[in-house]
Amino acid sequence: MAEEDSGFRVADRRKFTEDGQLRDSAKGAASGPAGPAGPSGEARGEERAGDSASSPIVGQDSREPKMDFPTLVLSLTTTAMLQMGLVPDPVSQKVEKNLPAARQTIDILEILKDKTQGNLKPDEARLLDRCLHDLKMSFVQSSQKVTL
Repeated sequence: MAEEDSGFRVADRRKFTEDGQLRDSAKGAASGPAGPAGPSGEARGEERAGDSASSPIVGQDSREPKMDFPTLVLSLTTTAMLQMGLVPDPVSQKVEKNLPAARQTIDILEILKDKTQGNLKPDEARLLDRCLHDLKMSFVQSSQKVTL
């Protein structure tokens, strides 16, 4: 029985052989991966060869903020502000209070402060301290307000 050419092709794109040696094809892969590129040769939402240092996650958009400790602290701070009803929900645009959740998020930041003490850069430590102070003051104000 003769084999038909169905247009389907399997290509091994692994960088290493079974022995752990770097393949010759992987050495010359500086031009970028073949695959999800359109007719113009541009990748659609995929990481480009030159973006690997700025975007450690494959497929992560280079316009997204770099994930580091200050980004984590600011993300948790924003979450706590949302939970205290200080900012509207970005999806529903409603302001809702969930003070127990806000208290838990503030506690998470306290845990981060305790566990990273002595390991942070001075500007990271200042950011964490300021965010915690502001959140605690806002929490006290939010919990004292009477809703009618």
